[in-house]
Amino acid sequence: MLWIGTAGKRAVLCALASLGAIASSPAQLYINEIYFDPPSSLDIRYEYIELRGTPGASLANHYLIFIENEDNSGGTGTAGMIDNIFNLGAHSLGSNGYLAFLQKNHAYSTNSQATVLVNSGSGSGFGSGAGSSIGATDAPSGDESILGQIENGGFTAMIIRNDSGPVPDITMDLDLGNDGLDVPTGKAGWTILDAVGVHSDFDESDFGRLYAPVNFGLGGPLPGATPTPRIPAGAVYQEVGYEIEYIGRWGNSTGQTIADWHVSNLTENTGTGSTGVAPDFRQSGDPHATDDGDPATPPVQPALVETNQGVLYGVPLTTTIGGPNFIAGDYTKDGVVDAADYTAWRDSLGATGTSSAIPTADGNLDYAVSTADYDVWKTRFNTPNGPPAAVAAAAAVPEATAGLLALVAIVIVSATIRLQELHPRFAIITKRSAA
Repeated sequence: MLWIGTAGKRAVLCALASLGAIASSPAQLYINEIYFDPPSSLDIRYEYIELRGTPGASLANHYLIFIENEDNSGGTGTAGMIDNIFNLGAHSLGSNGYLAFLQKNHAYSTNSQATVLVNSGSGSGFGSGAGSSIGATDAPSGDESILGQIENGGFTAMIIRNDSGPVPDITMDLDLGNDGLDVPTGKAGWTILDAVGVHSDFDESDFGRLYAPVNFGLGGPLPGATPTPRIPAGAVYQEVGYEIEYIGRWGNSTGQTIADWHVSNLTENTGTGSTGVAPDFRQSGDPHATDDGDPATPPVQPALVETNQGVLYGVPLTTTIGGPNFIAGDYTKDGVVDAADYTAWRDSLGATGTSSAIPTADGNLDYAVSTADYDVWKTRFNTPNGPPAAVAAAAAVPEATAGLLALVAIVIVSATIRLQELHPRFAIITKRSAA
């Protein structure tokens, strides 16, 4: 279910302005990925945060904060308290425009062009205060039993630039009275550059409060009624119906709409093709497919895949740290779907692989590159931030030719296979959010 706080685009634009003018500029900084609830209680090693912006930019006076969302039916919860702070001031973005925070003892692979910060302090996870080597601070009264983690139940993540206000502190309550931010920018003298809100707990979906222009929730269990999300006027809220563990921008998106974000549940279940060993986390589904023991056999797609962007069950999603996020059809892995991806598909046509060596242009995840993968590219062409629509319309979209098809050493069953469609409920939600 998609909620809009007030009707019409004008209200949405007004709300964005009141939330700190999240406007495009050369110095813009975005929340790119947050993996906050790895499976099997691995929260103290495999959570990570990724930011994106102007390559090489200094982040002096910038902070990433996580705001508590918990409230209750009486409005007397701790919503608005700052739970986590990542002081960005001593850092700069990498030469490719990315910065990543990782926990102690992680085993991820990262992009060499990105700024990658790993906690080597005395504290666990991201660390906290003197126990963090990367400038992280965790509220000691937070819900997590161990410092150095992000709360699994939900939060509003927010990048702020402190122009002339107070330095963010975990004692700050930005929402006295639990009725919305006391100051539209969090505090006087702050500017909000980007924000996103998440509920991933039943009770918090019922009563929690979020503070971003775009917000997502699991959905509440209250019998007989669906509570109205507590979000800013003009903000939007998508109820996804599954546990949220990961949120990231869809490719290199920069907007503030539902379609700009990928909200997902991840798993190391071997039915996805994963080795079953962290950090080989992949797109999850419910119920999980069972493993047939053959790494060359594509994942069995369950009835419901836990994604709002139609990502296939088994797609690796934590292999892009320090670089552009996954987007279907992006065969060059640069965060957009454009003509270069057609070339990548054409050059790898006929290639085959396995779950541990997925072919470059295998868009439908069947471990073989065929015309079905061309269809995936064609469907996603020009999204997001690809060639301008007018240019794309004027240019002829390349078609698969007989000469190319002759290169395929397998029998082509169909030239019109499309990506597996979302569950009807979520297809309707996506259609409404794009209207």
